[in-house]
Amino acid sequence: MRRPALFRYLYTGFAVVTIAAAPANVGGQQPSIPKLRELRRLNPGAAVCVNPPMNIAGGEIDIARAGDELAQRVRDAGFVSGPLGTLSRCDALVFTEITMRSRQLAELDFRVVLTDEQIPRLCSSARGKSAKGESWRSALARAFGDEAGQILKAQQKGMAIYPGALEYGR
Repeated sequence: MRRPALFRYLYTGFAVVTIAAAPANVGGQQPSIPKLRELRRLNPGAAVCVNPPMNIAGGEIDIARAGDELAQRVRDAGFVSGPLGTLSRCDALVFTEITMRSRQLAELDFRVVLTDEQIPRLCSSARGKSAKGESWRSALARAFGDEAGQILKAQQKGMAIYPGALEYGR
């Protein structure tokens, strides 16, 4: 079914009006981004709350148990950690997405956000591989361990602002 020509011109007109209504740079200045301290570290004994991992890869997994397992790995890295809602305070939040899964491999993407900020301090990917004869859960546990290790390394170096967030104002 073919649309009448009026609709074609209506969409074009809407796009032109939308572009024309966008604010222009006044004086060639870039829009300001709030200044955030460049490097941040969590205080010793900081509480890291873990959101239940999102299972984007499909496949059956007990999300509550996966959240507890990830919190345990973060505790093993030296932080106070627990699933979101179980700790009295949170100094940082960890958001995890299981993005790929096979019989022997698990990949996940994660972000660490400090509670007094909205921009992630760490955005990364972690991988885990299970040995022959082990279940996929062991690959996921190794990926959680890789994630916790990356959080610890970033903490030791000081966490910078996620570079992709700074592209927002450009």
